[in-house]
Amino acid sequence: MIGIGDTHYKLAIYIGNRPPLSKYQTRTSLLPANTGELTMIGQETGNHWRKIINIYAKLAYMLNTQALPNWQAYRDNFLLTEGSEQALLFNTSMISSPTNALNLICGKAHAIALCNTNQIEKNSLNWIDQDFAINPALRLIVTPYFDYRQLSNAKLDKLVDIISSIP
Repeated sequence: MIGIGDTHYKLAIYIGNRPPLSKYQTRTSLLPANTGELTMIGQETGNHWRKIINIYAKLAYMLNTQALPNWQAYRDNFLLTEGSEQALLFNTSMISSPTNALNLICGKAHAIALCNTNQIEKNSLNWIDQDFAINPALRLIVTPYFDYRQLSNAKLDKLVDIISSIP
């Protein structure tokens, strides 16, 4: 596993790129976020990665607030930390995950690449609409890319409903 987050994750987001900082470009393992690390990524890499982190925080907060007052506090104090049960994975193929883990693939193009690499039949994905696909048996959901234009608040609400429908 390569990325940022908890090795005992129950929610994994697969993304097709990495923050353009040397420590992430050369990372070969999954490490939890340290205090201030996600803020630093947003500040040093610009709006693109700030959006990705914010959308992950909004989604995770909608699923379980952890008794934090808002998604910003969630992002700054809990997201992708040790014990969060979350991961942002940079792997170029899907990995064997815990059987209770939910795997989201960020973006259609990345989903197609991962499915091809893992020999998952593209037709095993049930496209709910033009934005979301699901394979409940694999606990797999394809989502729009984590960008406000592609994954709006309304689509985040829909994603939460889709996640809630998976046993």
